[in-house]
Amino acid sequence: MANKSKKAMTVKAEGNNGKEEQKKITAKPEPKKITASKEPVKIAAKEEPKKLAVKQVEKIEEKKGVKSPTKKTSSKKSEVKKTTKKAAVKKTTSKKTTKKAKLSVYESWSLGECISKLQAMNVHHVYEDYAHFLLDEPDVKIIEKNIIEGNGIDKADYDFDKHGYDKDLVMVTLNKVADTMDIKAKDFKEIKKQIGECVKFNMTEDVEVNSAQYLKEFRVCEKILMIGQRKHISTAEEVGSLLGSDIDQFMQHFFKLAYDILPGWQYNDVKFYEDFAFAVLSQYSDLYTKYQLNILLDVADLYIKHGDFQHGDECYGYILRDNQIKDYIYYRFASVYEPIDLNKAKSLAYESLQFVDGRYTYYQNIMDIINK
Repeated sequence: MANKSKKAMTVKAEGNNGKEEQKKITAKPEPKKITASKEPVKIAAKEEPKKLAVKQVEKIEEKKGVKSPTKKTSSKKSEVKKTTKKAAVKKTTSKKTTKKAKLSVYESWSLGECISKLQAMNVHHVYEDYAHFLLDEPDVKIIEKNIIEGNGIDKADYDFDKHGYDKDLVMVTLNKVADTMDIKAKDFKEIKKQIGECVKFNMTEDVEVNSAQYLKEFRVCEKILMIGQRKHISTAEEVGSLLGSDIDQFMQHFFKLAYDILPGWQYNDVKFYEDFAFAVLSQYSDLYTKYQLNILLDVADLYIKHGDFQHGDECYGYILRDNQIKDYIYYRFASVYEPIDLNKAKSLAYESLQFVDGRYTYYQNIMDIINK
């Protein structure tokens, strides 16, 4: 098609002059049309790849939109986590430790820890103070009330879950102190009852019954001694007023029972009894004045009855030097040897006549030993 048009143009040109020929050739620039049309440029302007790129972006955004539910899911999970956290907070704030669990914690603490925790609650007592309270007041609930109110614990509003301790620690501490004590005010009623039972006892022919009774009275006497030591009481009369009992009557019964029982016991039991008896007399001045000489004589007799003649004789020698009532002392000295060694008993009786004559109460008793 291009070659045919060229030929036609050439034929036309031959019938015209040279100028027209030039103009026509110049005026019809076919290449310019081709250039003006610039179809390739239009193709380039279409830029389909750009549209594709837009679609890809849209697709990517759509894909991102698909992922967005995952984000929602994660947000839901986070909401679930938040719910769990709220539940945990509710547990810590609303659920209080039970009293049983709290008391179990208190019981696991040592006595020193309990006292220290109470001091943190501004209760500035030490062990000796609590022991003193328990010796003065038989009702532990009254002691607890006095401590709580007297130290302002009831107004301070201590809470176990918040502070680690509260007012219930007072009773636990008092019970722990009580467990360490040999004697407390709440025991006094029982001691009074036991004293009444002891003074009614009479020796029997049953050795085991007698021995059991001696041990019972020994323990009661031990408690009487501890009351004086713990409460700083120096007379048996005052202890008797505290207990509502006749302490003098009980002590007389106990000393007599010991003198009758211990000859059949071990030698070491005599030594132990000697120390214990003088501990009691040393605590109570009124008992010392009344029974000191009798206990010295009883112990000397018990040593002699156990065959320790040297020790027994030394005890009597000491007693004779320090006492003016020689008729009674010599009578006791001679009479303890009478069933063991009658000759020595008579010798001691003759010896006493240097100091004793018919004016003395035990003169005739001494003469009876001499005349045997």
